[in-house]
Order: sequence, then C-alpha cells, then structure tokens
Amino acid sequence: MGTRSGYEYDAIIIGTGIGGLVAGAYLAKAGARVMLYEHHSQPGGYFTSFTRQGFTFDGGIQACEDCGMLFSVLRQIGVLDRVELKKTRFGLATPDHFAVLDSLESVQAFYRELIKVYPDQAAGINRIVEDVGNFCRVMEAYCQLPNPMFGPLRQAMATYPGWRKKYKGDLKHSKEFVEYMKIPLDVYLQKRLTNPDLILFIKQMMYAGAPASFTLSFYYFVMDYYHPRGGFQSISNALADFITEKGGKIQYKTLVEEIVLENGRAAGVRLKTGEIIRAPYIISNSDARRTFLKMLPPEATPETYRWRLAETPVSDSVITVFLGVDIPAEEIKTRDCKHIYYLPDYKGVDVLKSLDDEDAYTRAPVEICIPSLEDPSMAPPGKTAIVLQSLAYMNYANNWRTENGKRTEKYKALKEKVSNQLIANAEKLIPGLSGKILFKTVGTPYTNERYTLNSEGATAGWTYNPTKAMNTGWEGMKGFKTPVKNLYLVGHWTMSPGGAPAGFMSGRIVSSLVKWRLRMRI
Repeated sequence: MGTRSGYEYDAIIIGTGIGGLVAGAYLAKAGARVMLYEHHSQPGGYFTSFTRQGFTFDGGIQACEDCGMLFSVLRQIGVLDRVELKKTRFGLATPDHFAVLDSLESVQAFYRELIKVYPDQAAGINRIVEDVGNFCRVMEAYCQLPNPMFGPLRQAMATYPGWRKKYKGDLKHSKEFVEYMKIPLDVYLQKRLTNPDLILFIKQMMYAGAPASFTLSFYYFVMDYYHPRGGFQSISNALADFITEKGGKIQYKTLVEEIVLENGRAAGVRLKTGEIIRAPYIISNSDARRTFLKMLPPEATPETYRWRLAETPVSDSVITVFLGVDIPAEEIKTRDCKHIYYLPDYKGVDVLKSLDDEDAYTRAPVEICIPSLEDPSMAPPGKTAIVLQSLAYMNYANNWRTENGKRTEKYKALKEKVSNQLIANAEKLIPGLSGKILFKTVGTPYTNERYTLNSEGATAGWTYNPTKAMNTGWEGMKGFKTPVKNLYLVGHWTMSPGGAPAGFMSGRIVSSLVKWRLRMRI
C-alpha cells in the first residue's frame, strides 16, 4: 500500500485512546503508513494506568466488558497473546445487604430486596425485575451475534442459525428494548413506581438520563467485565507496540492544533510547533467539540452542526480517589469482588441537582475498585491499591471552587473534602480504611479534561440521555462520518451511549473504510 505522492503518511490519527489505537493497529497491519499524535506522554486515553510509590492504578476505565468485541478485536489484530485478561466479579452493596452479581437471578434478587424497604412499591419493583430479565437477555443476544466485522464471514454465517435458535425466545423482547432505548430511565421509573426516594435510589446507579432498557440491561455488562494484568496500560501498550512494529509511528507530547483542508477535504494537520504534516485521510480520536469547533474553521461545517456540538450535553465525569493502603488484600472482605458499587442509603442523591451542596457526596454512591485483589503486581507485598469513583460534574460547587479554570487553594480544599466523604463511605465496607492510607491522590473532572482533552472531563462522550444526545440509536452506527470529506471520528464520541465498545467498533469500521479507500485510491 504505497503512500501517495505529496503526502508523508496514508493516514494521520489524532489521539491514542482505544479508538485511535484500534484504528491505527488495523491500518498498520494492512500495510498503511500511519502516524498517531498524542498530547500526553503515553498512549491510552481512558485506557491508562500509572504507578506511584509501588502502587499501580487504572487512571480511567476500571473494567471493560467483552461485549463480543474486546477479545475479538485483540485477536484479529494479533495482540491477544500480549495481554492477560481475567474475568472480574462485581458486587452491589447497601448498609445491610451485599449482592454478588454473578447471574441474572442475583441481579433480580437485589431488586427484590428493595421490596423489604418499600413494600408498597412491590408491584412496580416486580415489573422492573421482569424487565431486567428480558432486557439483559436481549443484550446478551445482541452481544453474542456472530459478527463478520470481528471474525471470518464464513464462520459468522455458519454460527448464525445456532445463535438464532438459542436466542429466539429472548429476541421477542427486542421491539420493547428498542422502544425503551428512546426513553430516559427516570421517565420509565415514574411509570412503574410512585415513591420518589426509590426512583432516585435506582436512577443514581447509572449516568444521568441513560436510556431505560440500556440501564436495566447494563447488568449483563458487569457480569461480562474483564481486567488486564498490570492494568489497562498493558492493552494500550500492546496496541502501540504493534503499530510501531508494523512500521507505524506514534509521537507523544505533541498537540494537534489544526486540521488542514485542501479543496474542502482534510489533507493534513498542523502541530502546535507550526509544522504541517500531510495525509489523504485524517482520523480524529479527539474530543468531538475540539475536533470541529477548535481544529477546523467555521466554514468547514454547517452552522446547525456546530450549534449541536456546542449545545449538546456531554456525559458524566467522575471524581476518582486513588489510595495505596497498608492493608493486605486478603484482609479485605468483598466476597472476591474486585468492583463493589456501594450505596450509602436507600434514598439516593442526584449530584447533578445538588451542585451547591458540598456535602452531597456523603450520600452519593461510590464504586470501590480493588485491582490488587486479583493482581498482586499492582501493589507492594502486604499492601493494596484501591480506587474510589463517583459521578461528578465540572460545574459542581461553583466549578469546584476554581477561578477562571485555574486551580486554587479552595479547589484543593474542596477536593480533599469530597475525597474524604467518599473514603468515609468506602470505610463502611473496609473498616479502618482511613487510618491505613499510605498514598493518596485525587482526580476531578478538571483532571480528566487536562489529561484526556475530553470536554468537561466527559468519560463516555455525549450525554446518555436519548432525548438530548447526538448519534443515538441507528444514527450512532454512522457517527464516525463527518461533514468534512476524508475526516473520520473514532472513539466514544461517535455514538451514545458511548464507552469502550464505541471505541472498538468505530476503530474497526473506520480502519476498514480508510483501508478500502486507500486501495481504491479514492
């Protein structure tokens, strides 16, 4: 696949999140000359890890669902043998109940427990239990669908009849599943329940405004979670190494400031240094707003498109507390669950509606992630690495007490206060936690934005709310297309709900499209 005259590369990829790495790896494997530019010092985006004082932490994503893609993509590219993926257990906990989510029945049992707290809501809860079962089975069917995109066509055709037979009964709920993908969870819950505390309790377990059927079927994902030995950086490094082994290039600490256009087509990039590098195809794994509102001139895209980019809400961010503690992993009793979602009470809190309440996180759910329970290499002997996460927003507490985006002493004090509130909640499951901390650092939405360049520290692209998001439903299947010729998007901004699967899927689709166009010399 020869590089065209006048171009240094066949394709330039902006960003090395999982979407950019997947696209780059597929293209490099096909013989394309690819260049990836990354503003950070290492690849990965939210697929990243870091080590401090002997403790290794995942900086973004804490577990990844296979969803019929993770293993298939790594296997197709040829790096599956370079990473060690282990299935991880997920638990849901309240002050008086701990549920290990290892089967659909265990998920439904957790919801039935709510009848003890809200007996007058039994009818609605039982209907939700029924929907959880139906929607989880539909999601499983979709994820197990033989897909020629991630395997040989002949194999997909051969296994399709068996798939159809296995899931025929479950697929009868597909129509209802699709309809409820258009409805936010809180709207769905208001049709089933009358108690506002119970509605809030259930709603707080997912991103704001998430589709009803997606939320209720998300339990299938958590039962399909995997974690790589050594942290998620191992996946990113494996892909980055593969790209360079195949002749591709990755340049770190390099910011792309402009996408260069020629006759209305993307034809290169201008770096912060002023250097212009040319390629016939540009793939942006960067933030969608930054791509179109900062790296392109206004006349390059329709005004209505730019308006939607500016006005569409983004997905939730998180506050993350990284702890290295002087507690042996075997002394932490979580029933072998590496992930525990702890809900402090049965009333819930909507942080998005409590932006002025600096004590909101005393009542907020916290996800407790303990990677060294399964992977001792992530902590010194006799110690444990723990990550606490809770949904967060950039405009919380007057923009986290920043001043014009600058971090102040008040910002640091608020960060400390909120992190201690989350530690206090986690301590209800890990007694003595606060007194055993050897290392601590905290990330806010501002931290996420600084390291990943995602607007407002968004962790999954656009809002999950189907009534407000871009690239929802079937529109999301073509979210990689842009109004600019020869410019494509990959990553979680291509579809809503976003996340790791969006990165795998868009990276695969765009690499195939660019590879075909290079061969056809279009």
